[in-house]
Amino acid sequence: MSLWPLFIAGITDSYNPCSVGVLLISLTILVGLGKKKLIGIFGASYLLTIFATYFLIGLGLLRAFHMFGIHGFFGYAAGIILIITGLIHAFPQLFSKIPVASWLNRCHIPTDLNQHLDKGVFIAGIILGFLIGLCTIPCAGGIYLGAIALLATQANYLRGVLGIFIFNIGFILPLSAVFFLSTRDGVLKKIKRFNAKVVSYSTYAMSAIMIIMGVILILIANR
Repeated sequence: MSLWPLFIAGITDSYNPCSVGVLLISLTILVGLGKKKLIGIFGASYLLTIFATYFLIGLGLLRAFHMFGIHGFFGYAAGIILIITGLIHAFPQLFSKIPVASWLNRCHIPTDLNQHLDKGVFIAGIILGFLIGLCTIPCAGGIYLGAIALLATQANYLRGVLGIFIFNIGFILPLSAVFFLSTRDGVLKKIKRFNAKVVSYSTYAMSAIMIIMGVILILIANR
């Protein structure tokens, strides 16, 4: 499997309301409190922790796929989960009464950001990065699941690890760009307005990719 599609998939997966939303809200709080000197410390710890958390989750999923296999039942199951998840994200109103669907569509932004930031920006970055790394899985992790499942069908374990690493490089780059741009005077408000406008479009794009990956996995499992 080529590594470039994994890199592009990581970039697509990165732009979701969970990871971007927490970053923008945290920067808004820090700038409002006049803690501009501490923003770099927060950004570094937040971004590195998200990368590490998401990467380790990917390794666990890859190991599980290699242990149980992706052909047959597990291939069908992964494909069906991806298709259903994509449909839930694309048409949330149709699944609003299903508890699992509500959980998948909820953006898990911590409500006590101020309390975390009061613990010190370095520790706050680690805490929030870890929480968002975990919570991004139900929010937008379908693309990640599909990429790992496809890796498990076409690559040995070590190449799969490399593929996950490439995916996560793509995942962290847009967040890093948002962070560096947001630290410039007057740019943070513009990025927040831009994010509010495009978040719905990014949801549909991620949903389409999940559905396509799900269909591919079912076709592979059917071989």
